Amino acid sequence: MNDTDTNRPSKAMMLMLAPDGYYAYLNIPKCRSSTGKETDPLLQIDLDLVKKNYRKLSIKHHPDKPGGDADTFRVLKRAQTVLSNPKLRQQYDILGIDLDDDEVEQNGVGSAEDDNGEGGPEPQTTSQGIVQEIASLALTSVLQLVVRTALLGSISLIVVRYKLTLFPALAFLAFIAYKVRSASAYNTLEMLSPFLISIGIIIMYQSSSGSWNITTGDGKGQSNHWLLYWLGESILIFMFTYNSMVEKPSMSNPIYVGAILVFGIVAALWFRGKFWNYAIIIGLEIFAAIFIAVSFPVFEMILEAILNDKLKKVGEKIRAQHKCMERYYRSDNTDSGTK
Repeated sequence: MNDTDTNRPSKAMMLMLAPDGYYAYLNIPKCRSSTGKETDPLLQIDLDLVKKNYRKLSIKHHPDKPGGDADTFRVLKRAQTVLSNPKLRQQYDILGIDLDDDEVEQNGVGSAEDDNGEGGPEPQTTSQGIVQEIASLALTSVLQLVVRTALLGSISLIVVRYKLTLFPALAFLAFIAYKVRSASAYNTLEMLSPFLISIGIIIMYQSSSGSWNITTGDGKGQSNHWLLYWLGESILIFMFTYNSMVEKPSMSNPIYVGAILVFGIVAALWFRGKFWNYAIIIGLEIFAAIFIAVSFPVFEMILEAILNDKLKKVGEKIRAQHKCMERYYRSDNTDSGTK
């Protein structure tokens, strides 16, 4: 009997866990709004009243006080956090219950500030975190692509044209080859990467004197330099693409490696060692980065609106079911008392 009474949740805890229970138990007038904007006056509540009532009830339910309960105090603390934060309060107003899906620090300075009713770190809902993480990964990937394309362009347009830039680049690749060999890389292509890049650069250098525009009397010189430069740039793009992958395919997967090689060949046919071709690709990549930075906040707003609409319907059903259960137990208790 005593164990049952000990494990039984308190009445205060059950009141707070009921739909809209945070408002009811802390005696805070609930503000309804259909616009969902933080600047809407209907969403604003008296934060001083929340702090005042929370402090009174926290003294009553503190585990160190007589009659206090740790679980009730935890729920009360959560109620104060939700009602004090506009985003969490908006979600609570829509659904009627607390999803407890924000990322609030439970320890350290942030918790100490919340205990005193002061503002701590602003919670972030799960949907917001997912969208922001996707946006961050997409933007990072595009910016890395911009850097790699710019590096590839600098090699094709500058490094392979002059001995002053060619030899330091080859020396740096030799150092990288030594480091890769010292690291005992198990992937064959990864070990050969510095050598293949060096071969591509040397081939491009040998044909860069005329690049794609050299001409001779019989026209054969143009064709030879055309093929040499295309071959070197294809090798360079192939290795750049391969090295940019997080999980590098091995030689045992020839289809994957062959697809990368085909991409390098096709890309070399586009670039052809010309400045404006590289500038066009870099411009498109920068445009993609700007588009991601601008569009993802809009996508986040659309996703939040869709989720709020779904949560509103779920909240209405939860409230209706709770009221039905209250009427049932009330009538059942009345019938039991009559008997």
